[in-house]
Amino acid sequence: MTKLIVVVGATGKQGGSVARTFLALPGWRVRAVTRKTDSPAALALTEAGAEVVQADLGDADLTALKAAFAGANAIFVNTDFWETYRPAAAALMAAGKDAAPAGRQAFDYETGCRKHAADAAAASALPTLERFVLSSLTSLVGGSLDPSKFTRTFHPEAKNWGVDYIEQHVSALAPKLSVIVPAAYNTNRLMVPTKTGSDDATYTFLSPILPQTHIATIDPETGVGPFVRCLVEDEPAGTKLLAYDSNQTMAEIVAIFHRVTGKPATFAPVTTHQLVATMGGSWEVLQVVDYLNEHDTYEHGEPGYIKPSQLKAPPVRPSFEAWAKTYDWGGAI
Repeated sequence: MTKLIVVVGATGKQGGSVARTFLALPGWRVRAVTRKTDSPAALALTEAGAEVVQADLGDADLTALKAAFAGANAIFVNTDFWETYRPAAAALMAAGKDAAPAGRQAFDYETGCRKHAADAAAASALPTLERFVLSSLTSLVGGSLDPSKFTRTFHPEAKNWGVDYIEQHVSALAPKLSVIVPAAYNTNRLMVPTKTGSDDATYTFLSPILPQTHIATIDPETGVGPFVRCLVEDEPAGTKLLAYDSNQTMAEIVAIFHRVTGKPATFAPVTTHQLVATMGGSWEVLQVVDYLNEHDTYEHGEPGYIKPSQLKAPPVRPSFEAWAKTYDWGGAI
């Protein structure tokens, strides 16, 4: 008998990775949930063997979502903060206004989506459901000894809100919840240098990440799926995972770039306040850096979360350096 995993956000990087991973596993079938079933990514999933259905997490009418979840043995949910934040922030900035209100707007929309997913799963999938895997982030406010230091960002709080909502308000679903917190994507702009001067000039990492701070990385398109498989097939419900392919300091990333490309590279420290004040940076991104610098999260861990090495059968993943050898740096710098 085959099992069914329902993947919300299946046409995105994380959801696509989960869908492809389970399509390749014996004993599983995949139902991909998307807003646009005729998009190229959705059509590719259909061609690969997935059942593609239409539903919108932003729709308060949960009829389509309940139907999508019916009969599921596992559900994976990811939601997109930036889809709402970026256009709202751009409109505010174009009007000469502070972009901060866009964070609250994106928070309200994303938490609504996460609530809808949890409520629909609790209403239609419980008889068969074994695991509800939520892609999330850890709370900056909840993880700090001084919460007042981290109140200018809504992104991680929106993600973590979904975990809290299920654990505190959806009692029937909570025992089936597991959480994955993907690390920084390998292509994160904070880890890509800029070229200065002539063609032979040194490349500079202008970064607020301290050289000794560990920046765990993941290739989301190939990495998230294998980690979700661990949470669904190997680990008990309730497992919370910091998911990453490799873990290295910012100084090591600079050295890796030099080894892989042969280009000279230097590190130029800059504070998050400088980036916001003079370079158009956003606290929605940069306050996370302050938290990482203070906690060195991936080196010391987060309370209640395990690392990949603690999984029963950790997937074999390429290091950041191995990935960097295959990456088109010429198109990125």
